[in-house]
Amino acid sequence: MRICSDVDGVILDYIQGFIDFTLREKISYSHNPKLYGVIRNFPNNEFVRDQFHNGDDLCNLNYFDNSLQILNSLATKHELHIVSALEPEQEAKRRENLRDLNYHSLRCVGDNYKEKIIVEEIKPDIMLEDRPELIEAFYKAGINVIYPKWHIYTEGMDRFATPFSNWLEVPELVQINSKKIEDFC
Repeated sequence: MRICSDVDGVILDYIQGFIDFTLREKISYSHNPKLYGVIRNFPNNEFVRDQFHNGDDLCNLNYFDNSLQILNSLATKHELHIVSALEPEQEAKRRENLRDLNYHSLRCVGDNYKEKIIVEEIKPDIMLEDRPELIEAFYKAGINVIYPKWHIYTEGMDRFATPFSNWLEVPELVQINSKKIEDFC
């Protein structure tokens, strides 16, 4: 079976990494940074994003609890593809941060190409994603989607995908979705 996973917000805690960066750099903002779009809704967002991406922060984001162990376990039985909306020039930093993860492929494709690459090239059986518009798009493309429900912005996505509360639930959800795929074929 082919499994594809997003990185930021699913495997790695990008939001906390960004919050830590803004605190360290004494960059103030007027909204709750834990809400979706911490960079998109940020004053001078391109400048701040570039500042965040140009440092070592992308190499040092923390894994969500058990994500590394669970994905490495799944990678022993399934083909695991990792796709990030980061721009291709950030791929070396992403590889460094994911150096302990066993995967078949890693691609940083940019925000505009992520959906197309996943749907048309990778064609996964199961997708792990946290961005609401992509969850819906992958669902409409016939891909079984699993998403982390610990983000405020994923609320209500259960109409398109299967939520998980922590990574320890993922192997069972993959197995359940695998059976659905087998029954369909």
